[in-house]
Amino acid sequence: MTKKENIVDEICGIKVPDPFRWLEDSESVEVKDWIKNQNKRTDADLRQGHFKIFSAELVKNFKVTTFSNPVPVRGRYFYTERQPDDDQAVLYVKKGLDGDSVVLFNPNGKRAGNTVTIDYWTPSRTGKYIAYGISMGGDEMSVIYIKDVETNKELTENIVNCRYASIQWLADDSGFYYTRNPRPGTVTKGEESLHTKVFFHKLGSNPDNDELIFGADRPKDDMISLTLSLDDKYLGIQVSQEWTKNDIYIYESLTKKTKPLVVGIPAHFSLSFLKDKVVMDTNYQANNFKVLWTTYDCLYNTLDQWNVLIPEREYLLEAIRFTKSRILVEYLVDVCSEAIIFDYEGKEIEKVPLPKYSSLAGASSQREEEEFFYGVESFVFPKIIYRYDPETKQYSEYRKIANPIKPEDYEVKQEWYLSKDGTKVPMFIFHKKGLNLDSSNPTLLYGYGGFNHCETPSFMRNWVPWIERGGIFAIANIRGGGEFGDKWHKAGIYKNKQNSFDDFISAGGYLISRKYTSREKLGIIGGSNGGLLVSVVGVQRPDLFKAICSRVPLTDMVRFPKFGMAIRWVHEYGNSNLKEDLERILTWSPYHNVKEGIKYPDFLFTTADKDTRVDPLHARKMTAMLQGVNKENEVHLFTEMDAGHGSGKPVVKIVENQALILSFFAQELGLEDSK
Repeated sequence: MTKKENIVDEICGIKVPDPFRWLEDSESVEVKDWIKNQNKRTDADLRQGHFKIFSAELVKNFKVTTFSNPVPVRGRYFYTERQPDDDQAVLYVKKGLDGDSVVLFNPNGKRAGNTVTIDYWTPSRTGKYIAYGISMGGDEMSVIYIKDVETNKELTENIVNCRYASIQWLADDSGFYYTRNPRPGTVTKGEESLHTKVFFHKLGSNPDNDELIFGADRPKDDMISLTLSLDDKYLGIQVSQEWTKNDIYIYESLTKKTKPLVVGIPAHFSLSFLKDKVVMDTNYQANNFKVLWTTYDCLYNTLDQWNVLIPEREYLLEAIRFTKSRILVEYLVDVCSEAIIFDYEGKEIEKVPLPKYSSLAGASSQREEEEFFYGVESFVFPKIIYRYDPETKQYSEYRKIANPIKPEDYEVKQEWYLSKDGTKVPMFIFHKKGLNLDSSNPTLLYGYGGFNHCETPSFMRNWVPWIERGGIFAIANIRGGGEFGDKWHKAGIYKNKQNSFDDFISAGGYLISRKYTSREKLGIIGGSNGGLLVSVVGVQRPDLFKAICSRVPLTDMVRFPKFGMAIRWVHEYGNSNLKEDLERILTWSPYHNVKEGIKYPDFLFTTADKDTRVDPLHARKMTAMLQGVNKENEVHLFTEMDAGHGSGKPVVKIVENQALILSFFAQELGLEDSK
């Protein structure tokens, strides 16, 4: 039994108990001992026969060559690739499609446990240089390194504290604009991932002297991305504090003045500079997005004076990319990708053929290159990369990742169900062919439902052992996500957050009612915001689910804004310092709704000691709360060491974590041992 303390906060006149506050202190010896004991308990229960079998299969499935889409730059091709025995992807370049691959940076072997990772990389406009961000131990706080591609030698200057930096190179490769976080010790402890600002770095100079371009006296929770005109005259600075809207400022390099372009309008805007026009895709007066354009001379005209390049369509415009003369637009048609090519005048040229129930897995293009690459994946096959050849004007397969399953042996369906308020919600259901609808199938239901994120079809290498043994995997596209535009997102956040929980609960009820599974065979899983989701619905409807895996979750929704970058999320969940918001949050915050004497589903929480996105305190406090309410609950916690939120995790840690999760669900839901 975990120690409880009599801590009660009074917030806005409301008393809020917090008996496990002491578990927030990651540096405490007592907390570290508690974490070790929890890991020992989890190991004893879950690292049994199932674990070893699943580990072996996952290792085999991950022993494949994987790679990114190549980025073409003046005859050079930049890409990352992970070999079968590597833990981390390596950064490469080659001259010509058939040229020899040259290693630019190999993180493998740089640190014990292979926790050095390449977070991002951006070639210069001529391909002479490349800037890339390296982090360690899952902390995501990258150091930018710069390499001369021709000599394969690093420049002497390194730039620290650049978490997922946005980088824009000047046309002559003499320097770049970039985003940077504050240096350690210059801000309040815990806020190192906030206070993002824009700087300019001149190659060969000391980064400590880099010029501040934008961000002085700005809100600490700014999120910033950059875009630069081809002639370097205009730097577009897209800035927001939430996921429903953003502002755009223009930094003019000749005058060194910053002017507002779009400020204070409650909509999304994304700016792109082409050779003879400026383009902006937006959901301003267009739920599914439209594309506007104007000339450089009329750049600062009001939005109503901009011209429509591509009108809003029936389905969501998910992404837009540019080549020298073409525009590649990805639409989501019932949560699956449709790719259409337009010319620079907005005329539709052609549709790119895509298989049923598939998604674009990224596209790599440059405004000064005609050639481009795009990936395609689905539930039944991993990424296949295609290349557009500007000489033949044809699309052809470039590379594909080995597939551990035979697509013809599996079935993918999309079914629609009604949520509590009558809203129709889609759900993908993936399983082996020949399934019997007799309520006996071990089933996992996955969801996210937040931050405008779209859950589209993808290959789930992690879950091959589950599917091969006859398990079902379902994904519910609940509100709070962005699958159907801004309205769908807003219908599942803030004051409407309960809608996303109701959508997910209804998905579980649908699977049971259609005899895919039963309560005793139904498990749910989600990570981050999805970890919050499954924690909430497990507490709200303990009668509906047998087992729950909550990965790197939020759970204490009263104190969450106090830790790290989480202040950025109050627009999704509400601000617990405001009485109206607090009252609403307390109706669903999982940590505050666990009750004595109720038999909850069995839980497995997973977190990581270096997670700088969602503090691991949430998983700890929720574990302690559930373990304390009665002796019937099986509640496990696994804390990964020297790991973060998930991005850049080495294969060895991916396999370990996933094998534990598979073992948990196999035991709980009765998955057959044999394939």
